[in-house]
Amino acid sequence: TKDGKGRGVFATRDIKKGEMTYGGTKNYIFFTTGHDYRRFLDAFDDETACDLMKFTWPQRGLGPKHESVIWGPMDDNALQNDGGRKRANTGCPKGKHCGLFDEYALRDIKKGEEILCDYGTFFSLDFLKFDKWKEFGL
Repeated sequence: TKDGKGRGVFATRDIKKGEMTYGGTKNYIFFTTGHDYRRFLDAFDDETACDLMKFTWPQRGLGPKHESVIWGPMDDNALQNDGGRKRANTGCPKGKHCGLFDEYALRDIKKGEEILCDYGTFFSLDFLKFDKWKEFGL
């Protein structure tokens, strides 16, 4: 990226305000046990497993029964960077009911512009306060 973040997602065409840019959880992985997560990673070579670990993390309340899970995106959305509240150009518009991980253009986005979300709208920093990996035996 221009500002040195490394990987990123960029618009391949102009996107109008209100247009859906990403939707749903069909390309996400969710693990409710550390054992299952390790078995998943063991299926890959070390380099791929390390890349996958960069884009997965534990979080409370996202499981089917609102339990803690290890989760992460397994498509291009894994490369989307955080713009914070001020710079995010995608998210859930005020007054709109959005599903988990649904994102819409919050303003017009030009072709070639980096697509940024606000991690704070879906990502909880509770795993920094509590050793969530330990909860999964990892």
